[in-house]
Amino acid sequence: MLLFSWIHCAVGRRCAVKSVCRSLSVVPLFALCFSLAHAQVNPQFDINAYREFLASHRDLTYEQLNRLHSSGLFTAGARTDFQSAAYFDSIDAKYRLTTYEKSLVGKHGFVVTERLQPATFGHAFQEIYNCDLPVFISTDAILHALHMSYDEILMQVERSVLSAKLDSLLAALHNALPALAAKYDSIPAMKPMLNDIDVYLTVPRSLLNAGAAPKFPENAAVVGQLLGFIRNQQPVKYPLFSGTERDIDFSQFTPRGHYTREPELTWYFQAMMWLGRTEIYLIAPEGVPPPRQTDQDIQRQTIDAVLINEAAELSGALRIIGEMENILRFFVGEPDNVTLENVRSLVQETHLQSARELLDVQRWKDLQQTLKQQSYAFQRINSQILYSDPMDPDGIKPASSFLLIGQRFIVDSYVTGSVVFDKIVYQGDKVRRMLPATLDVLFALGNDAAGQFLRTELDQYHYASNLAALRYLIDSYDQSFWQASLYNEWLNAIRTLDPPGDRAGLPAFMQTAAWWQEKMNTQLASWGQLRHDNLLYGKQSYSGGVICSFPESYVEPIPQFYDAVRQFAESGAAAFQQPFLHDDWIRSYFVMMRGIADTLAAVARKELSGTLLSAEEKGFLHGMLHYGYGCGDMFSGWYPHLYFTGETGVKQVDMVVADVHTAPTDALGSPVGWVLHGGTGPLNFEFVVTELPDGRLTAFVGPVLSYYEHLSTNFKRLTDEEWKTMYAVEPSFRPSFVNLYLADSKGGSRPDGPSLLAGVSDNEMKPLPSALLLGQNFPNPFNPSTVIPFTIPAGLAHARVELTVYDVIGRSVKRLLSGDLPEGHYLTRWDGTDESGVVVPSGVYFYHLAAGNQRAVGKMSLLK
Repeated sequence: MLLFSWIHCAVGRRCAVKSVCRSLSVVPLFALCFSLAHAQVNPQFDINAYREFLASHRDLTYEQLNRLHSSGLFTAGARTDFQSAAYFDSIDAKYRLTTYEKSLVGKHGFVVTERLQPATFGHAFQEIYNCDLPVFISTDAILHALHMSYDEILMQVERSVLSAKLDSLLAALHNALPALAAKYDSIPAMKPMLNDIDVYLTVPRSLLNAGAAPKFPENAAVVGQLLGFIRNQQPVKYPLFSGTERDIDFSQFTPRGHYTREPELTWYFQAMMWLGRTEIYLIAPEGVPPPRQTDQDIQRQTIDAVLINEAAELSGALRIIGEMENILRFFVGEPDNVTLENVRSLVQETHLQSARELLDVQRWKDLQQTLKQQSYAFQRINSQILYSDPMDPDGIKPASSFLLIGQRFIVDSYVTGSVVFDKIVYQGDKVRRMLPATLDVLFALGNDAAGQFLRTELDQYHYASNLAALRYLIDSYDQSFWQASLYNEWLNAIRTLDPPGDRAGLPAFMQTAAWWQEKMNTQLASWGQLRHDNLLYGKQSYSGGVICSFPESYVEPIPQFYDAVRQFAESGAAAFQQPFLHDDWIRSYFVMMRGIADTLAAVARKELSGTLLSAEEKGFLHGMLHYGYGCGDMFSGWYPHLYFTGETGVKQVDMVVADVHTAPTDALGSPVGWVLHGGTGPLNFEFVVTELPDGRLTAFVGPVLSYYEHLSTNFKRLTDEEWKTMYAVEPSFRPSFVNLYLADSKGGSRPDGPSLLAGVSDNEMKPLPSALLLGQNFPNPFNPSTVIPFTIPAGLAHARVELTVYDVIGRSVKRLLSGDLPEGHYLTRWDGTDESGVVVPSGVYFYHLAAGNQRAVGKMSLLK
């Protein structure tokens, strides 16, 4: 049986150790050929030691992985006499904590509750300020300001710089095409490639400007067909620039993130998505079944790439591309493909005078052989639909592809694609794990404790060796990698929230399992915001009056986090002083952020060391929010200044979602189109009781982020607008590990959740939850389509699942889903059609979910 595979392959990508990659066959392919030079790992990286590590750590068990990366034991609780804490009575009088919420404060020293959901961080802090309560300044609050500012600055750059440059670039290249046509007019064999270039450039120009037309009228039909695929936003098979069909996932063209806010941003998004994902093959994919790209197909596309290079040289577009690349490298990172600069180098190295020379088969083969020897030849992240035979021992090797402005290499996407089919090989066989877990990302990035919550997956899918190899590589990155882009620096700030090995010097509440599970929520929420803000560019694998005051302030004491934020700001300030991005206003924002992060880091270090704060530091914390007169609703102070748009940003309600991984089929090869999403929900209030440097036990309150995740089917990619209603649909999509410290929307307990190891008693196994949960479809009533949410609990993981629509007399209308599903939260869309694709009449319909021996039914209404 053939399966789709969304995997990351690093074969030969700027790899100085190709001999190592070829000589080792004892470990999964992905682990052998990681790009050392391009990925900016430590120059002292010992290749022989890495080879020995791979050879000696194949077929690892969970226990062996845990011994390699043990997080140690956490404390089961931090018994706290919260009733005697200063200001607790005032906090309780305002927020009326429930009995269960108080029990969690008494057990862990803190609680987070869904019962209290402030609209924004600004409104939460204003409320605390107006009530003269002690404020808890969480890392969540800083990360949220960073996200809001990054997203706004990126949008401003896209509006004012990138969109105009893209328009100029495409126009310049397209307008050079008649000159190329005249140059090759006497060579009929060049005509198909000239048509390819016309189509390649007309499509994004049409997306950016509806009035664009092909230079050659005979290409109008092909352009119209491709634009139709983009509008339909579903995968198709299509012979793009080739005589052989390939699978193209046009669902990626669904506008989402901030690109739905303005039509111009939507147009820019889709045009850039075309340029970032439309691969021009230079070397065909390997390890895939027929139909395969022929030599003639690849020869044709190689000429396409060289013709685009000639158009760039004729039109002067090289400067524009260089400027765009500089900006995108600064924000996100390096492209993961053969670039125009690479094509130019290849042309020079092979002494190619004209694209026509590649009509000679031997000349083309010589160029291709030269390409194979280059460090830039191959992709590390495959982001296309490819097939793989589970019985074939060879893995997929993605094509060597040219893209004009390709999507970027992001290490977290490399992680998610390296722990799924067909990258997992256990005892010589490929393992059919179709979806990653978001905790795979946290573990690979350094959070040892996250591995404890992966035990069930690791025992079932045997991918501990993959995670061990990823950790080895990522742990080898030096500072140059983490400072290479704002994306990496944000990711590095998230990494600083990993639990330290030595927790003895931390406040009591920060030594508990519950606290570090709360930090996993913070990490995943910020990661979801990071992926959301960069979803266009990051390459996806297939989350007077009364004077008010804060009588006390407590900064979450993780100084290395504030150091990382300072470095993020330092890089931003430097970049916006450069000619390619010069903007004094944006630079001044980053300079201000750097100063705030400096002060917060100093305060956090004093809190950990038990040193009293200076008068200046206390004054800084009290100035978090303040007003010109009384206690009005005008925001000022250093916290609003952390938002690039100031008061507007701090008062803006923000819940975002990002699609982070796609699995076209289930483990049996049935098409399902699973899309894994991570997103943020409403803010929650957190109450913390801890001891200050002067020995006083004090209670604090502050807002924190919430994190949700789920799967959609049928390649459905969610927008922020859809997410604002979907996140709250029963059942809850929050990961179960939050239940240890979280009170529900009524201030009561949530279902039992897992805990990090905190002693012998914590190893006792609890029964896996087994209740099937089917939510109400939305919208309801609906026209023309609706979404049906459901949850597969751990106790029903990998059971046979069927979701079917019936009419009121019990006739089957359409089977929406049939397959073995892992544990998780799912959304499935019904478009109001039957099995034949015919639209059904208005009326009442029932949706029936069966999983294992359990059944559930929901009712919905189609109105026209």
